[in-house]
Amino acid sequence: MGGLTAHWAILGKTPESLDDYSVIGCSTGAISNADFGMWLKAFTSGTMEPKALPRVATSYFATGPDGEPWLGLSLQTEPESQDGFQRPYAMTYYVCARWADLVCEPSRVSYRALYEALREGDFSGDRPFPLSLAAYDERQLAGEVNGTARRAAALLLTGRPVCVVRAGHLSMDRRLDFLDAVAALLPYGFRHTLAVSTWTNSASRHRIRLSFAEVSPTHGTWELPWEAGEPAESYPPQALFYEKELERYQGDDLRELMRWLATLAEPRDFDNLSHRAAASRLLRGRTSARLPAAPDQHTAVVRPPKPSVEHLLHQCRESIANAEEQRLGVLNTQLAQRARERVPDRDRKTYRVFIRANPIRPPERLADSAVVRNFFEILLQLLYASPMHAADVEEMLVDLGGSRRSEPDLPPALLAALSRLPRSAPSGRLLIANLQGPQHLHKILDGMPEDELFHVAVRSRNRKVLDIVVSEADRRAVPTDPRAMEAVKYGLTQHRYLIEAISSICAAEESILYYQDVLWLSHRRLLTSADIEEILADLDRPPQTFLLAMVAVSAAGTAPTMLRTLADGTVRGLGLTGTSVANSVKAGLDRMTAPEDGDGRKPWYRRRPSLSRLKPVSTLGKVLIVISIIILLAALSLRLWL
Repeated sequence: MGGLTAHWAILGKTPESLDDYSVIGCSTGAISNADFGMWLKAFTSGTMEPKALPRVATSYFATGPDGEPWLGLSLQTEPESQDGFQRPYAMTYYVCARWADLVCEPSRVSYRALYEALREGDFSGDRPFPLSLAAYDERQLAGEVNGTARRAAALLLTGRPVCVVRAGHLSMDRRLDFLDAVAALLPYGFRHTLAVSTWTNSASRHRIRLSFAEVSPTHGTWELPWEAGEPAESYPPQALFYEKELERYQGDDLRELMRWLATLAEPRDFDNLSHRAAASRLLRGRTSARLPAAPDQHTAVVRPPKPSVEHLLHQCRESIANAEEQRLGVLNTQLAQRARERVPDRDRKTYRVFIRANPIRPPERLADSAVVRNFFEILLQLLYASPMHAADVEEMLVDLGGSRRSEPDLPPALLAALSRLPRSAPSGRLLIANLQGPQHLHKILDGMPEDELFHVAVRSRNRKVLDIVVSEADRRAVPTDPRAMEAVKYGLTQHRYLIEAISSICAAEESILYYQDVLWLSHRRLLTSADIEEILADLDRPPQTFLLAMVAVSAAGTAPTMLRTLADGTVRGLGLTGTSVANSVKAGLDRMTAPEDGDGRKPWYRRRPSLSRLKPVSTLGKVLIVISIIILLAALSLRLWL
């Protein structure tokens, strides 16, 4: 097979270096050092594990003004050296080529061929190097097909990632060949957006669509046990149908099927429902004898795919920096189309990492630009799922503002876009209004009754939301307005004095201070005995920090009430009401709260017979014990002497 020019990069560290992972070498030309770093980190498959190395993975991206698609493959290994902290580290060797070059080769390119060519690559200097690629071998690929491979290919057509588990006994080469075989059971054009890896860490979010792992991610991924037999009941019918269709192809028929699927090189996207549906229908009603003739591989039409979101974001950033509003408007249209599609959570994370690494700061002359505001509206839809909660707003401050500080530096166009969000959770609305200023915040707060106000604090469990709610309650609970006071007190009582919110956010000392504020807001005076009884009657096992806060804001002479109420509550909680233990506790409380009689040694407690002391040892018994000890010591001395 002919050669293919590959661009390359090395991601890792230099021995004994204190630096973090970075691109320490790459080819020059179509892809910059920064772009290599961005794409390699975007497709990372989790933390390094000894059993995972060496690891082979594929990735895809688009670059250039026209969003030209590329396909890459990486090999991650562990060198013998250590970094400056005496820790092991990984080195990732990466090669990539234009998709158009791959599909125009006389034969299709397999993952195995790319891997073998990478191992022979010259990662020195700064020039792209030629890859010597083996021919696409349908016979070898068909030999790797088993029931797990057929099921993996079928599940990929559902649009969800697939994670193969219980396969830790397989070598890296066997896992790579399996991934290659699964891809060969689908139209070749799907490799355009198929990221695979011979091992992933499911504790880390990643963009790998087909992989091996020790355990599967908990959400959004099909778990596929190796050679599991019968399919799980949760597998959808369309996946089971495609698997059944594939089972009809064996031996030469299977190789012929793979050869035909390899000719279908038009780029396809797993996130595109129509592409998946069309692929699911390819084998319907066909037999191996009725497979259509393969088109001329040299004249196969390759349509340029849609530019990636990252590529569009990069172009938008350049347009904003150069104040090119007209160009930005065109890009907004393309970006809005992608935002209207279903955006997986793993992709949102990738886009946010991209924005953090490439901050967008509109120049002063675009501060009031409607086009820039529209861009930020679209960007918010891409980065965060709807509705936005308080946690999303705080993440947004880091992603777009660069800080979690109280006064982040947000562009005016972004603030305007936040106010136009179609949907936000109440906690998100509060934080957004707080960013826009007191006037906006009070407008939101004025429309919230006390019950909703305190409910937001409890549900969000967010410190900033809690501060806003406590400050608003302080503003409302005016002593000269008894109705407002009673509304605040009732709301706090119904929401357990915000105990759930405060205990989940604050450490012990800070919790006590918050509880003191809440108790003061609900009464506007030191707590009386009646207040203490009322509060503790409404609470089931309040935390110790809350009890300490009650002590800190209680009036003089309330200690007996506090003690008695706590003891009575404990007796009820333990189910001891009406027992002799409850009576003895009550009697003890009566003594503790009565004036001291000056004689604490007065006998009053009678032990139960079962707890009486043992009778004294008799004199004869004492003599026998002493004689036994003397004999034991004599025997020990004789043994040592001999």
